[in-house]
Amino acid sequence: MPLSNQSKTPGRTTLLEAVNVLLTNIGEQPVDSLNNQQVQDARMAEQTILEFFKDGQARGWSWNREQGYPFQKDPNTSQITVPPNCLSFTVDPYQYNGRFMVRGTRVYDRVNRTYILGDDITEVQADVVWMLAWDEVPEVFNRWTTIRSARVFATRALGSDSVTQFTAVDEQAAMTELMRVEIEQALPNALYDGPWSGPIPTYSPAFGLRRGTYGGYGLG
Repeated sequence: MPLSNQSKTPGRTTLLEAVNVLLTNIGEQPVDSLNNQQVQDARMAEQTILEFFKDGQARGWSWNREQGYPFQKDPNTSQITVPPNCLSFTVDPYQYNGRFMVRGTRVYDRVNRTYILGDDITEVQADVVWMLAWDEVPEVFNRWTTIRSARVFATRALGSDSVTQFTAVDEQAAMTELMRVEIEQALPNALYDGPWSGPIPTYSPAFGLRRGTYGGYGLG
Protein backbone atom coordinates (compact mmCIF):
# COMPACT_ATOMS: atom_id res chain seq x y z
CA MET A 1 0.00 0.00 0.00
CA PRO A 2 1.51 3.37 -1.05
CA LEU A 3 2.74 5.60 1.74
CA SER A 4 0.40 8.32 0.46
CA ASN A 5 -2.45 6.26 1.89
CA GLN A 6 -1.01 6.36 5.38
CA SER A 7 -2.73 8.84 7.65
CA LYS A 8 -0.89 11.88 8.96
CA THR A 9 -4.02 13.25 10.61
CA PRO A 10 -3.93 13.48 14.41
CA GLY A 11 -6.16 10.88 15.95
CA ARG A 12 -5.88 8.49 13.01
CA THR A 13 -3.79 5.32 13.08
CA THR A 14 -1.26 5.09 10.29
CA LEU A 15 -0.55 1.83 8.49
CA LEU A 16 2.99 1.99 9.90
CA GLU A 17 1.62 2.26 13.42
CA ALA A 18 -0.66 -0.70 12.78
CA VAL A 19 2.28 -2.77 11.57
CA ASN A 20 4.22 -1.88 14.71
CA VAL A 21 1.28 -2.97 16.86
CA LEU A 22 1.55 -6.41 15.27
CA LEU A 23 5.31 -6.51 15.78
CA THR A 24 5.22 -5.52 19.45
CA ASN A 25 2.42 -8.01 19.96
CA ILE A 26 4.93 -10.81 19.30
CA GLY A 27 7.81 -9.12 21.12
CA GLU A 28 9.60 -7.70 18.06
CA GLN A 29 11.06 -4.22 17.67
CA PRO A 30 8.99 -1.65 15.76
CA VAL A 31 10.21 -0.38 12.38
CA ASP A 32 10.59 3.20 11.18
CA SER A 33 9.30 2.81 7.63
CA LEU A 34 7.43 0.50 5.28
CA ASN A 35 9.52 1.53 2.29
CA ASN A 36 11.90 -1.19 1.05
CA GLN A 37 11.07 -3.25 4.08
CA GLN A 38 13.93 -5.65 4.88
CA VAL A 39 12.53 -7.08 8.10
CA GLN A 40 10.65 -10.27 7.30
CA ASP A 41 8.34 -10.01 10.29
CA ALA A 42 7.39 -6.47 9.27
CA ARG A 43 6.59 -7.59 5.73
CA MET A 44 4.46 -10.44 7.05
CA ALA A 45 2.72 -8.08 9.47
CA GLU A 46 1.84 -5.66 6.69
CA GLN A 47 0.58 -8.51 4.47
CA THR A 48 -1.59 -9.78 7.33
CA ILE A 49 -3.12 -6.34 7.89
CA LEU A 50 -3.89 -5.88 4.20
CA GLU A 51 -5.37 -9.38 4.06
CA PHE A 52 -7.92 -8.63 6.77
CA PHE A 53 -8.35 -5.03 5.64
CA LYS A 54 -9.68 -6.31 2.31
CA ASP A 55 -11.59 -9.20 3.86
CA GLY A 56 -13.37 -6.86 6.25
CA GLN A 57 -14.38 -4.39 3.53
CA ALA A 58 -15.76 -7.18 1.33
CA ARG A 59 -18.60 -7.54 3.85
CA GLY A 60 -19.97 -4.20 2.72
CA TRP A 61 -20.54 -1.22 5.02
CA SER A 62 -22.48 2.01 4.80
CA TRP A 63 -19.29 3.86 3.89
CA ASN A 64 -18.10 1.61 1.02
CA ARG A 65 -21.40 0.48 -0.47
CA GLU A 66 -23.44 2.26 -3.13
CA GLN A 67 -26.78 1.35 -4.67
CA GLY A 68 -27.59 1.82 -8.34
CA TYR A 69 -24.08 2.94 -9.29
CA PRO A 70 -23.97 3.61 -13.08
CA PHE A 71 -21.27 1.94 -15.16
CA GLN A 72 -20.95 3.53 -18.58
CA LYS A 73 -20.36 1.53 -21.76
CA ASP A 74 -17.17 2.36 -23.67
CA PRO A 75 -18.36 3.62 -27.09
CA ASN A 76 -15.20 2.30 -28.74
CA THR A 77 -15.37 -1.28 -27.48
CA SER A 78 -19.09 -1.53 -26.59
CA GLN A 79 -17.99 -3.10 -23.30
CA ILE A 80 -18.22 -2.11 -19.66
CA THR A 81 -15.08 -2.53 -17.58
CA VAL A 82 -15.47 -2.60 -13.81
CA PRO A 83 -12.73 -0.85 -11.77
CA PRO A 84 -10.36 -3.20 -9.91
CA ASN A 85 -11.39 -1.75 -6.53
CA CYS A 86 -14.93 -3.06 -6.99
CA LEU A 87 -15.32 -5.95 -4.54
CA SER A 88 -18.95 -6.72 -5.25
CA PHE A 89 -21.17 -6.08 -8.28
CA THR A 90 -24.87 -6.95 -8.03
CA VAL A 91 -27.48 -5.87 -10.55
CA ASP A 92 -31.12 -5.37 -9.70
CA PRO A 93 -32.89 -8.61 -10.79
CA TYR A 94 -36.12 -6.69 -11.43
CA GLN A 95 -34.44 -4.10 -13.62
CA TYR A 96 -32.43 -6.44 -15.84
CA ASN A 97 -34.11 -9.81 -15.22
CA GLY A 98 -30.75 -11.41 -14.37
CA ARG A 99 -29.23 -10.43 -17.70
CA PHE A 100 -25.92 -8.93 -16.54
CA MET A 101 -23.13 -10.13 -14.30
CA VAL A 102 -19.40 -9.50 -13.90
CA ARG A 103 -16.81 -11.94 -15.20
CA GLY A 104 -13.30 -10.86 -14.38
CA THR A 105 -13.38 -7.11 -14.85
CA ARG A 106 -16.05 -6.94 -17.59
CA VAL A 107 -19.83 -6.97 -17.60
CA TYR A 108 -21.17 -10.08 -19.29
CA ASP A 109 -24.52 -10.30 -21.10
CA ARG A 110 -25.88 -13.74 -20.18
CA VAL A 111 -28.81 -13.50 -22.58
CA ASN A 112 -26.67 -12.89 -25.67
CA ARG A 113 -23.62 -14.69 -24.24
CA THR A 114 -21.21 -11.86 -24.97
CA TYR A 115 -19.22 -9.02 -23.43
CA ILE A 116 -20.22 -6.81 -26.37
CA LEU A 117 -23.30 -4.87 -25.32
CA GLY A 118 -25.93 -3.92 -27.85
CA ASP A 119 -27.12 -0.46 -28.80
CA ASP A 120 -29.98 -0.80 -26.33
CA ILE A 121 -27.50 -0.61 -23.43
CA THR A 122 -25.56 2.57 -22.67
CA GLU A 123 -24.99 1.86 -19.00
CA VAL A 124 -25.62 -0.79 -16.37
CA GLN A 125 -26.53 0.11 -12.82
CA ALA A 126 -25.40 -2.12 -9.98
CA ASP A 127 -25.13 -2.23 -6.22
CA VAL A 128 -21.42 -2.19 -5.49
CA VAL A 129 -18.98 -2.57 -2.62
CA TRP A 130 -15.76 -0.58 -3.05
CA MET A 131 -12.30 -1.36 -1.74
CA LEU A 132 -11.16 1.88 -0.13
CA ALA A 133 -7.71 3.04 0.93
CA TRP A 134 -6.56 2.99 4.54
CA ASP A 135 -7.26 6.69 5.06
CA GLU A 136 -10.73 6.55 3.51
CA VAL A 137 -12.33 4.16 6.00
CA PRO A 138 -13.49 4.96 9.55
CA GLU A 139 -10.86 4.83 12.26
CA VAL A 140 -12.89 2.25 14.19
CA PHE A 141 -12.64 -0.10 11.22
CA ASN A 142 -8.87 0.28 11.09
CA ARG A 143 -8.73 -0.33 14.83
CA TRP A 144 -10.76 -3.53 14.49
CA THR A 145 -8.61 -4.62 11.53
CA THR A 146 -5.44 -4.01 13.53
CA ILE A 147 -6.60 -6.01 16.56
CA ARG A 148 -7.92 -8.83 14.41
CA SER A 149 -4.69 -8.93 12.40
CA ALA A 150 -2.52 -8.77 15.53
CA ARG A 151 -4.24 -11.77 17.08
CA VAL A 152 -4.01 -13.88 13.92
CA PHE A 153 -0.46 -12.74 13.15
CA ALA A 154 0.74 -13.73 16.61
CA THR A 155 -0.89 -17.13 16.28
CA ARG A 156 0.78 -17.68 12.92
CA ALA A 157 4.19 -16.41 14.05
CA LEU A 158 4.33 -18.03 17.49
CA GLY A 159 2.10 -21.03 16.97
CA SER A 160 0.06 -20.17 20.07
CA ASP A 161 -2.37 -17.47 21.04
CA SER A 162 -1.80 -17.86 24.78
CA VAL A 163 1.14 -15.43 24.84
CA THR A 164 -0.35 -12.64 22.75
CA GLN A 165 -1.62 -9.33 24.07
CA PHE A 166 -4.78 -9.27 22.00
CA THR A 167 -7.44 -11.96 22.36
CA ALA A 168 -10.75 -12.83 20.78
CA VAL A 169 -12.39 -10.77 23.54
CA ASP A 170 -10.47 -7.67 22.43
CA GLU A 171 -11.44 -8.34 18.84
CA GLN A 172 -15.11 -8.69 19.77
CA ALA A 173 -14.99 -5.44 21.75
CA ALA A 174 -13.55 -3.66 18.70
CA MET A 175 -16.25 -5.17 16.50
CA THR A 176 -18.94 -4.01 18.94
CA GLU A 177 -17.66 -0.44 18.71
CA LEU A 178 -17.43 -0.72 14.92
CA MET A 179 -21.05 -1.89 14.73
CA ARG A 180 -22.16 0.94 17.03
CA VAL A 181 -20.63 3.51 14.70
CA GLU A 182 -22.01 1.69 11.67
CA ILE A 183 -25.56 1.77 13.05
CA GLU A 184 -25.25 5.47 13.89
CA GLN A 185 -24.10 6.23 10.36
CA ALA A 186 -26.27 3.84 8.35
CA LEU A 187 -29.50 4.32 10.34
CA PRO A 188 -30.91 1.00 9.07
CA ASN A 189 -34.68 0.81 8.84
CA ALA A 190 -36.87 -1.95 7.44
CA LEU A 191 -39.17 0.68 5.93
CA TYR A 192 -36.63 2.27 3.64
CA ASP A 193 -33.33 0.37 3.79
CA GLY A 194 -33.33 -1.06 0.30
CA PRO A 195 -33.31 -0.27 -3.42
CA TRP A 196 -34.99 2.82 -4.75
CA SER A 197 -34.45 4.76 -1.56
CA GLY A 198 -33.66 8.42 -2.04
CA PRO A 199 -33.34 11.70 -0.19
CA ILE A 200 -36.89 11.08 1.08
CA PRO A 201 -36.71 7.30 1.29
CA THR A 202 -39.80 5.16 1.12
CA TYR A 203 -40.23 1.46 0.66
CA SER A 204 -42.68 0.04 -1.86
CA PRO A 205 -42.82 -3.78 -1.98
CA ALA A 206 -45.00 -3.69 -5.11
CA PHE A 207 -42.47 -1.60 -7.03
CA GLY A 208 -40.36 -4.63 -7.86
CA LEU A 209 -43.36 -6.44 -9.31
CA ARG A 210 -44.22 -3.47 -11.49
CA ARG A 211 -40.63 -3.34 -12.75
CA GLY A 212 -40.37 -7.10 -13.26
CA THR A 213 -40.46 -8.86 -16.59
CA TYR A 214 -41.35 -12.29 -17.75
CA GLY A 215 -40.16 -13.60 -21.07
CA GLY A 216 -39.09 -10.10 -22.04
CA TYR A 217 -42.54 -8.55 -21.47
CA GLY A 218 -43.36 -6.10 -18.71
CA LEU A 219 -45.84 -7.15 -16.09
CA GLY A 220 -47.31 -3.71 -15.57
